[in-house]
Amino acid sequence: MVKIKYLIFLIFLLSNTLFAEPKKIYFYTTEANVNDFKSLKVTFEQYLSQYGDYDFQPFNKKEIFEQFLKNQDIIVILSSWHYKQIAKKYDLEAKLVALKRESMTDTKIIVGKKGLQFDGTITTTYSQDYSRKLIDTLIENNNLNILNVPKEIDALMSVGFGLSKFALVSKDSFELLKNVNGFLAKQMIIYKESKPNFRMLIASKLKNQYSKECINLFKSMNSDLYGKKILNLLGIDDIVILTKNDYNKILGGVK
Repeated sequence: MVKIKYLIFLIFLLSNTLFAEPKKIYFYTTEANVNDFKSLKVTFEQYLSQYGDYDFQPFNKKEIFEQFLKNQDIIVILSSWHYKQIAKKYDLEAKLVALKRESMTDTKIIVGKKGLQFDGTITTTYSQDYSRKLIDTLIENNNLNILNVPKEIDALMSVGFGLSKFALVSKDSFELLKNVNGFLAKQMIIYKESKPNFRMLIASKLKNQYSKECINLFKSMNSDLYGKKILNLLGIDDIVILTKNDYNKILGGVK
């Protein structure tokens, strides 16, 4: 009788293992300038396979991405400005932050060709609400119309091709343009610059037993072959744990 009970227990345990849903990691940020979602997904899942059964799902549309945030026990990778908009709504808690050139922060800038008035079209990847608030903070009494594009490099190229007068992007993206198209970058100047904001965040919506798991997945990424490939695809140097002080700054703004 004992053997039968033990056999039933093993069958139950095996069934749960075989048919258990993989833990979900959702990714959406326009600031990373990811051109190949397929490579990012494959590389991420190769890295994550060392830690268990995970499914990495990148999104290229904000609205679809947010639909999946209603799920429980998920890890989310997103920009800090987006996090501040939706953290309370979806019960997300930031755990880690991207690092580049030894800095956890970046600034937003308005760039355009020289000698322009603040009217016409400005291209950006950020939401209409966020963009309007930031633009109005940086430029009083402006007459700029916001046009959304998929990626920050698209916003900058729109200025280069005369499709818009200005671009609202991260300073990192402007530095990237200098490397990939120095001729175009030299035609532009920075008109306005925001206060620093945190870079891309990793947040969790996990039960208590998984709260440390989110951190463990990412904190050693820079010392792993697949992890380094991921960092390179995302255009960052490392992912580090947020201190309590850093976390408090996120919702309140960086000072």
